[in-house]
Amino acid sequence: MGKHYFAPNFFTGERTSSRTINPKNNGFDIIVDKSYEDLDPKDCFDDGCFDLNEMYRDIECGNLDWFMLRVRVMIENIELSSQYLGGCLYKDAHEVLTDGTAEDLIDQALTEAKRDVYRLYKKFQDISWELDAQSV
Repeated sequence: MGKHYFAPNFFTGERTSSRTINPKNNGFDIIVDKSYEDLDPKDCFDDGCFDLNEMYRDIECGNLDWFMLRVRVMIENIELSSQYLGGCLYKDAHEVLTDGTAEDLIDQALTEAKRDVYRLYKKFQDISWELDAQSV
């Protein structure tokens, strides 16, 4: 799979997105964004194994980044599929780009989108024929 790019402010905690068209993605636009995570870390981490108070402090002061990752597969601004992963906790959010997490979500979203392409093509073709028949 090709390289995917993220907007410079992807890592600021703002809801952002970036897109790239890569020939290996069969013309699909891949949009990846990182957004605020409203899930509480205690719902993902066992306080018997992790110091949750320290984790909360580190998140609040910016030593750890707590976010949700979303991948969308689009074509002509139409969303064909999306995948989400909440509860992402990183010292450096850039790691999500190099540890396979983002690529796994991209692969899942692309697989889902490719599965629906032919069905959608046939549906749009039927609609097109109906519209053509109405204009005659």
